[in-house]
Amino acid sequence: MADAESAARSAKEVGAAGEPTARLQVRLADEQIADAKALVADGENERADYVLLRARADAELGLALAREQNAQVELETAKTQASATFVSNTPGAQP
Repeated sequence: MADAESAARSAKEVGAAGEPTARLQVRLADEQIADAKALVADGENERADYVLLRARADAELGLALAREQNAQVELETAKTQASATFVSNTPGAQP
């Protein structure tokens, strides 16, 4: 359970809320973690293990999607900065 909760927390910290698909994956993971807790309370530990495996996978997917979004934002920022630097350092260059 700790692995699934940790993966979901990491995704949230990286910014999954800002990317719709990542946000959905983390929400699914949170729901599955809650389901697993209920299954453990009912003594269905084996079934809870399978639900937690899915929760961890969903949370890790959310984390990967959030990281991808962050990388895309950084790439666009770098492109903009590179273009501005080129224009300012090259006589006669236009953006």
